[in-house]
Amino acid sequence: MSFGLSFAAWGLISAFAPAFRTELGLSAQSTAFLVAVPVLLGSVARLPIGFLTDRFGGRVLFPLLFLWVAAAAAIVPSARTYDQLIGYAFLLGLAGSSFAIGVGFVARWFPPALQGTALGIYGLGNMGHSAAVFLGPLAASSYGRDIVFYGLAAVSVVWAFAFFAIARDAPVAVRPSSAGAALKILATERLSWALSAFYFLTFGGFVAFSVYLPTLLRDEFGLTLTDAGFRTAGFVVLATLMRPVGGGLSDRIGGAAVLSGVFGGLVPFALLLMWPSILPFTVGALGCAALLGIGNGAVFKLVPQFFPQATATVTGLVGAMGGLGGFFPPLVLGFFRDRLGALWPGFGLLALTAAVLWVVNERVFLPRQRAMERGPAMRLPSRLDQQLRAGAWATMATGLLAAAIVVGSRNLQNFDPALVIYTFAVVFATWGIVYHYAVWLNKPPTRRFFERTFELMRSEGFPRSASTIGRTFISHIVTQRFIGSRSTLRWWMHQLIFWGCILAVAITFPLVFGWIHFGSAPDDQMTYVTYLFGFPVGSFRIRTALSWIIFHGLDIAAVLVLSGIALALWRRLRDRGALALQDFSSDFLPLIMLFAISVTGLALTASTLWLRGAFYGFLSILHAITVIGALLYLPFGKFFHIFQRPAQIGVKLYQEAGARDPGVACARCGQPFASRLQMEDLERVLPELGFDYRIGGPAGTWQRLCPPCKRTTLAAAQLRIQENAVGRTTGPR
Repeated sequence: MSFGLSFAAWGLISAFAPAFRTELGLSAQSTAFLVAVPVLLGSVARLPIGFLTDRFGGRVLFPLLFLWVAAAAAIVPSARTYDQLIGYAFLLGLAGSSFAIGVGFVARWFPPALQGTALGIYGLGNMGHSAAVFLGPLAASSYGRDIVFYGLAAVSVVWAFAFFAIARDAPVAVRPSSAGAALKILATERLSWALSAFYFLTFGGFVAFSVYLPTLLRDEFGLTLTDAGFRTAGFVVLATLMRPVGGGLSDRIGGAAVLSGVFGGLVPFALLLMWPSILPFTVGALGCAALLGIGNGAVFKLVPQFFPQATATVTGLVGAMGGLGGFFPPLVLGFFRDRLGALWPGFGLLALTAAVLWVVNERVFLPRQRAMERGPAMRLPSRLDQQLRAGAWATMATGLLAAAIVVGSRNLQNFDPALVIYTFAVVFATWGIVYHYAVWLNKPPTRRFFERTFELMRSEGFPRSASTIGRTFISHIVTQRFIGSRSTLRWWMHQLIFWGCILAVAITFPLVFGWIHFGSAPDDQMTYVTYLFGFPVGSFRIRTALSWIIFHGLDIAAVLVLSGIALALWRRLRDRGALALQDFSSDFLPLIMLFAISVTGLALTASTLWLRGAFYGFLSILHAITVIGALLYLPFGKFFHIFQRPAQIGVKLYQEAGARDPGVACARCGQPFASRLQMEDLERVLPELGFDYRIGGPAGTWQRLCPPCKRTTLAAAQLRIQENAVGRTTGPR
C-alpha cells in the first residue's frame, strides 16, 4: 500500500502531461523531458535512500518520504510556467525512491526461498502509477486538477503517521558498518552493476512506457486522452501483476533462468512496436509489459541472493539505474519524433539492448545459478519446477507465434476466417510441443548434451563444426542414409512419408497463418500473383502445368504419404521382427492419422473436380477433425520424435571430438575404454539425477571401471558374499 501511494505521486506529472503540453504549448521533446524529470530524482535518490534504509530501517524512512511527497504535491498547482513546473516535478520525483526503502524493508522479513515471491507482491504497488494515470484525469474532470494534487498531499500526511504506528523493522538486520563499506560494495562488486543493467531495461522500460505511453498513443495513433490513459493503465496493470509471477518463478527455477526467457522474448516484441499500426503495436506493448513485469520480479530475486548483507544498498544502486532507464527512453523517443518524424529507431534500440543483456545473463548469472544447483547442497528440481519452467517457455513461444500471425497477415487483413479453427489448433499444438520439448531439454542428460554441443562448436572452430553439422544434416535428416543401411524398403517408406509431410506443412501453415495468399493481377484475370507477408513475390498463369502443381500441392503430398503408408503396412504385416515388437499406439495409430488426413484431403479435391461439390461440407468437417486431431497429438506419442530427431545432428560432433581426445583408462586394468568427454559428463550428470556411484579404491567412482572389469568386480563381490554366507552356516573349518 505504501509503495502504491508513493508511485501514484510519482506518476501524477505524466498523467497530466498531455494537458500541460496543450496549456503551455510544449514540443514533443519538452513534454518528454517534463515526464522524465520526476524519474530522474526518483532514480538518483534511490542510492542514498537505500543506504539510509540499511542504516536506519524502513519504519523511519517511509514516513519521512511521505511528508516530503505531501509538501511537493501541494505546491505543484502553484506552477505557472514551464520552468516552475519542471522544478516542482523534480521535487515530486523523490517519491520514486520509495522502491529502495520497501525492498530493504521487506526482504529482511523472509528467507531466501521466499524473497522472490514476497518482493513480487510488494511490487504490486506499481499499480499506483496506473491509478494515477487513469484515475487522475478522470477525477480532475469532476473536481479540478488542483484538488487531485491537494488530495494526494493530504493522504500522504495521514499515511506517514499510520505507517510509523503500524510498521516494524525486521528484528534481525545485518547492516553495513559505514558509508565507506556500502560504497566499497558498489565499487568492487561487478555483479551489482550487471544487475543494474538488467533493471535498467526491465524497470526502465516499464517506467518509460508508463510515463510516455499516453503522449505516444495520442501523437502516433490519434487516441483520446481517456482512451490513451485506459490503455496505459492496462499496460501498467499487466506488468505489475506479472511481477509476483516473476518472483514466484524465480523462487522455483532461479532468477537467471527467468531472465533468460525475458530478454530473449523482448527482442521480437520490441520489433513489433516498430510496426506503424495499432494492432501489432498493442501486441508488442502487451508482450513487453508481461515480460518486463516478470523481469522486475526476477532481478530482485537475485539482489538478496547475491547481496544478503547489503540488500537495500544494492537495491538503491539497482533501483537508481532502473529509474534512469525510465528517464532516457522518453527523451530518446521525443528526439526521434522531433528530428526524424518516427519512433521506430527507439524501439529498435530496445530490441538491441535486450539481445545484449541476454548474452550477459547467459555468460554471467546463468552459469552461477547452475553451479549453485550442482553444489554440495544441490536441490534436485521438483516436478513442479520443471512444469513451471516449461510452461513459461511454451507460453512465450505461443505468444510469439500469435504475434507473427498478426504481423505476417498484415493485421489479419490476409487471414482467411475459414481456416481459423486450424490456426487455433496449431497454436495449442505449439504450446504443447514447446512444453514437452522444454521438459525433455531440461532433463540433466539432455541439457548437458546440448551444452556440450555448443561448447564443442566454439572450441572446434566454425569451419570444422559447420562441416560436421552440414554432413550430418544431409545424411541423417535429408537423405536418412542410416535407415537405408537397415532396409531399402524402410528407406523408401520413410522418404515418402517424410517429404509428403514436409510438403504439406510448407503449404498449409503459411496459408493458415495468412502469410501467403493469392490474388488476380489487376490487368489480367488469368494471372495469379503470390503474396508473401503482403509483398508480391511472383506470378503465374492459370490453366498451366505450373498452376496445376501449385493448386494441387496438397494432393501431391497426400499421394506421397499414402504411398509411404502402404509400404509401412506391407512391412509391418509381413516382417517377423516388426510383428513381434509393434503395438497399436506407437506403430498403427500414427499411420491411421496420416491416412485419414490424406484420404479426406483427396476426397475434398474429388468432390470439387468431379462431384460438383457433393458432400463437400461433410468432408471439410471430417478433414478438419482429422487434421486437428493429428495436431493435438503432435506433443504426445510417436509424432514427438519429429522434433527430437534434429538433436542427433550434434551427436556426430560429440563423437568426433571424443575420438580425438586422449580417452580414459580403466582404473583396474589400465585399458582405455571411453572418451574423456563422456566420462566428465557422466560424473557430472549422474549426481544431478540423484545417483551416487562413489566407491573406494583408486577408481573413486563406478564409471571409472571398464565394462569387463565391472562384470569381474560384481562376480567377485557375489562370490565373497556367498563364501561369507557359507562360513556363517558351517562355522570355522
